[in-house]
Amino acid sequence: MTLIFDGHTDVFTGVLQRRLNGERDVLAQEFLPKLRCGGVEGGCFVFWADPPYDKEPAARIAQMMQAASEELAECADAVLVHSLAEIEAAKAAGKFYILAGAEGLSAIGDSLERLDRFYDFGVRHAMLTWNEENLLASGAKGDPAHGLTAFGRQVVQRMEEKCMIVDVSHLNDRSFWDVLAAVHGPIVASHSNARALAEHPRDLTDDQLRAIAETGGLVGLNANKNFVSPDPAQQTVDQFVRHAVHIAELVGVRHLAFGFDFNEYLADDATTSYNDGGNPNVPGLEDASRTPVYVEALRRAGFSDDELSQISWQNWLRVIGEVVG
Repeated sequence: MTLIFDGHTDVFTGVLQRRLNGERDVLAQEFLPKLRCGGVEGGCFVFWADPPYDKEPAARIAQMMQAASEELAECADAVLVHSLAEIEAAKAAGKFYILAGAEGLSAIGDSLERLDRFYDFGVRHAMLTWNEENLLASGAKGDPAHGLTAFGRQVVQRMEEKCMIVDVSHLNDRSFWDVLAAVHGPIVASHSNARALAEHPRDLTDDQLRAIAETGGLVGLNANKNFVSPDPAQQTVDQFVRHAVHIAELVGVRHLAFGFDFNEYLADDATTSYNDGGNPNVPGLEDASRTPVYVEALRRAGFSDDELSQISWQNWLRVIGEVVG
């Protein structure tokens, strides 16, 4: 089985929701079995102020970080990592490795010191926004005329100073290009597809895909059915494969990765703002245990074993090594 680094997962949100319902050891009992069944050996687990708690993001993120800390203390099979060396050590020890990220930075308000506290917790990757417009930038549902703010530029600079990965998924187009003009190294779009195949503001134009590749960064393929196609009849594994083929042909396999964004486990009130109900993932890829289905579909489409290794984990680890160290 091809091993996988999943560049975007909301598992910490699912963990918090279940711990608030009285469950414990959720990571080991519910999430790790599915991930390991799918060949996922590690990934980027994000802190996200899920609706309706996005109205008080700082409180929600603090609550989620506490839940994550408690879960990791209870789980002997998973470890929070802060560098490529720690990833390699975790792999050698057979541990599931977690690189912490932030899906939006509304929780820091207007304070760089709060960003520093995120870093001190272990966060090594961040998006500036979720879909909202905040003090840093404008997200996919924000005002299209608004982009990166002056404070947002300070945040990007601080992230680069601290060797954090800058993630442009969820930004609107103007904010995307503003961030591209501000960065000096590889960036990622951790969970976005090709807008040429699915006209959706969460997907990326060919020019955006080229720009990410020019930084040395990568794009993580997203299994959300609405980002695969606006047509329900085309929300298929085969159409999802076409996104991989398109991006690979446009910028090369070196800049292609996984960011599946499986979130079938989230409470409905967290997903109704962007999902029309039911499982949000492409049929056939209902959860993380099904990732081998996609890998095999890519193989049938002509990707070699070496290319699949690059897409599945090597490209993410390359960028982590280059940016985080």
